[in-house]
Amino acid sequence: MRLCLLSLLAIAGCASEAADGSYGYPSADAGASAGDAGFVGCLSSNECPAGYICNDFGRCVMQEPPGDGGMPPPPPETEIDYAPPISSQRYVYVAMTAEDELARIDGTTLSVRSTKVGHAPKVVGTIPGSDGAVVLDSTNGTATIVRPVGDTDTKRVLGTLTRLNRLDIDPSGRFAVIWFDLAKAIAEGTSVNGGSFQDVTVLSLAQGNERAVNLTVGFRPREVQFDAAGNHAYVITEDGVSVIDLAVATMGAPTIVPPIPVASMLVPPADIEVDIVATGEWAAVRQAGTSTLRVVNVGSNPGQAYTVPLLSPATDIDLAPDGSRIYAVQRDAKKLSVIDVPGDAVNPAGVEVIDLTNATLGSLVLSADGRRGLLFTNATLDERITLIQLDQPGYPITTWPLKKAVRAVGISPTGDTALLLDAKAAGDPATATSFDDYIDKSYGYTLLDLATGFGKLQITPVDPGPFNYSPDGTKVYVALDGGDAATAVRALQVVTTQTGVVISKQLGSAPSSVGILPGVGQAFVAQRHPLGRVSFVHLVSDNVRTVTGFDLNSNIVN
Repeated sequence: MRLCLLSLLAIAGCASEAADGSYGYPSADAGASAGDAGFVGCLSSNECPAGYICNDFGRCVMQEPPGDGGMPPPPPETEIDYAPPISSQRYVYVAMTAEDELARIDGTTLSVRSTKVGHAPKVVGTIPGSDGAVVLDSTNGTATIVRPVGDTDTKRVLGTLTRLNRLDIDPSGRFAVIWFDLAKAIAEGTSVNGGSFQDVTVLSLAQGNERAVNLTVGFRPREVQFDAAGNHAYVITEDGVSVIDLAVATMGAPTIVPPIPVASMLVPPADIEVDIVATGEWAAVRQAGTSTLRVVNVGSNPGQAYTVPLLSPATDIDLAPDGSRIYAVQRDAKKLSVIDVPGDAVNPAGVEVIDLTNATLGSLVLSADGRRGLLFTNATLDERITLIQLDQPGYPITTWPLKKAVRAVGISPTGDTALLLDAKAAGDPATATSFDDYIDKSYGYTLLDLATGFGKLQITPVDPGPFNYSPDGTKVYVALDGGDAATAVRALQVVTTQTGVVISKQLGSAPSSVGILPGVGQAFVAQRHPLGRVSFVHLVSDNVRTVTGFDLNSNIVN
């Protein structure tokens, strides 16, 4: 099961996107009881009472017993994805929905520039490698490309299909794919009437040659992925994968891009996970409950498929950043398969299988360079984490004990530390019967040193997250969102990774997203405020400046 904490993504059970383009997620409810059928308050099953699992809508629900009357299997792993909020090298962009404008906040001067865009804009994305942005209107079918030029903004308006609610920009910043996400619309409570289940709009973002083209793809797109070069988009649908050659598509006329089947039509789409390797040539396909992994060609020989046997169903698959490997975690068998692509798919005899009998596993998170990974589970309350060295012969592993179980993991950009968002056991810490019970029932996070395994546990008064590392990995910024009440905890914690020292910066409003402006050496935290509020934190000095009121163009800086 996958949950997403993305600034531009909101699906059932994932982050909910606010009007300002920021994101958040449901907080665990310490006061809820197991008798509250389907109470909100989980991101992973290890945060639910015994006998309950966390469903796709962030609710703990009673686990169905197996038909044979035996013990139910462990719950599925929950993959929680983190991505930075909508910012460029220098600017933070905020969609001002009621004013039909896009605000651009300068991270150096805190000056605010507003540009008129389409009707009720909500979805914003920044263009990699630039300080520009793309914003969608909510109803009229337009995308506005905004680029800062000195103290002014230039804009180019392109027609799109109407009522599209998702925007994905390729890593090179040359193209964008706009589409309708049914799950997001349902989760947000917005109308699904008029949204197309098979059409996408592709944008060319080349300055001076901007263009929009409408395409038809497979039924009900669920996700858009790109190859590392940004040449192709892969629209994951219920029918398979529609592969769009972005340069060709934006130079031609509207057309149909039929999907490449990646699994049997008899398999429910909800049971299929599809991940495209970085080269764009192959798709790794995981089917829930099946002890095999399919590797399907989506490049030069579309539809060519190979089956790799596993020792138990894969509970997670991850891809090497260079596209050379697929890692398949097999929780029941306590194994990790290392599959070289495409060689081991053609001849599975070459698959390397790593024994993880003495490790904790279920989910895998890789470092940015792919040299190491962290194995953990968020299906059960297992207070361990395992480091695996993927660039060394024999793939040595080390398992370290923790003070709390793990919900999610983020590895620093330099790969030397990791921030663990800890799971909160069900129950109020005020009812704890022992010190360990108090820790388990409390909120918190752990800074883990990957050289020694030393963990610094930080207990927090409210659910921690979202978070973001500085580019050099020396600091990590963790938001504490206690809600919108006047007395609620609202803070940004700054963790120095070399010392583990934590300092708290009090915020005037509840935080919704945390990001970095690398071009000007600033972290920022967007906040829920009726007039708009963003605080900026200097990456070196930790000095805080806040701008408030840009929704009314009456900026107050303090």
